[in-house]
Amino acid sequence: MKNLLLPIAVLGVSGVGLLCASERGRAQLRGLFHRMPGSEDPFGEFHEALEHQLDHIQQTLDQLSEALEAH
Repeated sequence: MKNLLLPIAVLGVSGVGLLCASERGRAQLRGLFHRMPGSEDPFGEFHEALEHQLDHIQQTLDQLSEALEAH
């Protein structure tokens, strides 16, 4: 049984990857999330946090660029 766990895991992960790789698969996943009660945007909070971090990185890079131009 131990010898089957790795191939089963690889097949499962690759299946999810293939589902996300195709437009039809992504449409099916979006439909699944929209049908779930109370979950309008399942990744909304993650996207907001990511945008905040990217803005912070951009501000830091701008400050670094200004400091390098001053010298």
